[in-house]
Amino acid sequence: MLMLNEKSCIDCDEFEFNKHNEEIDELMGKLTELEDYDCIVLHKYIDIAHKDKEMEVLDTSLWDIYELVEYADFKNGVDILLDDEGFLNLSVYGQTYKVVGKDHFVNSIFKIIPRDEEYNFLDISDFILEGKPIKLSEKQLDRKKKSTIELLKECREKADRTHLAKVRANKKEIGEER
Repeated sequence: MLMLNEKSCIDCDEFEFNKHNEEIDELMGKLTELEDYDCIVLHKYIDIAHKDKEMEVLDTSLWDIYELVEYADFKNGVDILLDDEGFLNLSVYGQTYKVVGKDHFVNSIFKIIPRDEEYNFLDISDFILEGKPIKLSEKQLDRKKKSTIELLKECREKADRTHLAKVRANKKEIGEER
C-alpha cells in the first residue's frame, strides 16, 4: 500500500497534524474534479480486538467518502492510502484500549471501489498520483488470481441465486392453499 499522507496521523505532533489535515483536504478537493461515481465500500476492522468482526459492504458516492469516517470511531485521525489494486483506502484510528498491557487503537479500513453505470470498477490511482485519465481496474480484467472484484462478483452471484431459490420455494401455485 502507498500512503498518500506524508506521515501517519498517529505519528504526528500537533503541528504535523495540521499539515496532515491539509493533505486530506487537498486530496478530497482533487476527487471533486472527478465525476461523482457510485462506490462500493468494504469496511473491515483490522485491530487485534475487532479483527474478527464481519466485513460490511456499504454504498456511497465518491464525493461523500470522507463522511465514512463518521460511520466509525475516528477520534485519533485518518490516513489515506492506495492499495495494490489501485483503490483508495481510508485507515481510521479510533479510541485506544489495552490488551495484555499494550495500548492499541480501534482501527478500521474503508476500501473505496468506484464503479461506472455498468458496474465496471474503476482505477482512480493514476488520476490521484499523476492527473491521468480514469481507467477500468486491471484487477477486474486479470484472471490469474482472484481479486477483490472477482470475490465481490461471486458473492453477488451467490446471493442472487440464493434469493431466487427462496422466492421460487415460497411461491405458491394458483389455487394452492396459502
